[in-house]
Amino acid sequence: MYASLPLTGPAAGLGREVRRGAELALETTRQPGVELVALDSFDEDREKRSTANARRAIEDPETLAYLGDFHSSQVMETAPLLGDAGVLQVAPVATFIGLHGSTLVRLMPHDGVGARAIADWLAEAAVRDLLVVHDHDEGYGVPVGAMCVDAARERGIVVRSRPVWDHDEAPAADIGEAQAVLYVGVAGSGVAGLWRELHAADPTLWLLGTEGVADGWLAHELPPAAAERTRFFVAQRAPFGFYGFEAMALILDAIAQSGGDRAAIVRAARMTRDRDSILGRYSIDDRGHTTTTAYGRLAVAGGQLVWDDGVRA
Repeated sequence: MYASLPLTGPAAGLGREVRRGAELALETTRQPGVELVALDSFDEDREKRSTANARRAIEDPETLAYLGDFHSSQVMETAPLLGDAGVLQVAPVATFIGLHGSTLVRLMPHDGVGARAIADWLAEAAVRDLLVVHDHDEGYGVPVGAMCVDAARERGIVVRSRPVWDHDEAPAADIGEAQAVLYVGVAGSGVAGLWRELHAADPTLWLLGTEGVADGWLAHELPPAAAERTRFFVAQRAPFGFYGFEAMALILDAIAQSGGDRAAIVRAARMTRDRDSILGRYSIDDRGHTTTTAYGRLAVAGGQLVWDDGVRA
């Protein structure tokens, strides 16, 4: 089987962690005749690279499955190719809600699940008024921001939404009655300043971010008082190696059930029901999505990202 993961470049540490988890699962199972070929998916044009990786796997007549890709944008390109070829694809960490494919299985909950998890937390924290701020990315910030607005309104929360402020605008003047500001987007160089400005304007304000903002450098930059009011919401609930391990374990179980036939491997994986795994119990629905709704939440302590254990006012 083939794996397409970033083994060099900025995400290399995470990609290698996923690969090592997959290798551990393969070593543990010791299924005869199964070999893992790990391909690097990093490139200036990472979608082009992952497409080349998928084509290499498809053209190999002995290929039984494909573990990857890492980024949602890559899965969007490779899923149609692998689907047409009838090759099982297990994407361990991609989260974009729009991913689909006839042979695709994904192990992390999608962004819509995340939006509902944020809304649940807001209700638990007794937040009644929310400001959602999103970046200009039409593939992430804009649509996920809209999901967060809808999910919060379903919980009875008053919500306003706007794009991220320009340099000549004053974010503090736009807070209004909001008790929390949720940033949906990627952590650019100005986000630490934004966090400090919002906290200075209202020290009781909850400062929330989706997983694109959950970055260690931002946690390090936050002053303790602002850090105490900060939470990040992420699909990840375990080390990335766990997702690589489970992706490989699921593939190997599907191969064992199918006798090595590609179509039977896909059916076995997509028919997964109530599977007890290192990630907990889950099923795979008819779109290839995991049914788990458990979502991760991070706080900041001592300049580090840590798992959050509950709401603290």
